[in-house]
Amino acid sequence: MKCKCPICKKVFNVSQKEPLKDAEFFPFCSKRCRLIDLGQWLDSEYKVILQLPPENLENPSETPPNIAGSEQ
Repeated sequence: MKCKCPICKKVFNVSQKEPLKDAEFFPFCSKRCRLIDLGQWLDSEYKVILQLPPENLENPSETPPNIAGSEQ
């Protein structure tokens, strides 16, 4: 299977017979590209945007409900 590294755009092969051997850094082509991606996350170059449901937008000062039974 051919894959494209999301950092350097290099096309590389991943064997379906021995996927762990060829895909050590998957989805990246190398350790270097994997570390570049990690650095971008740590430098806040990537962001995960959370869309709030409309009911939370009406009263933004309210605190969110407890998650998974956690107590405050």
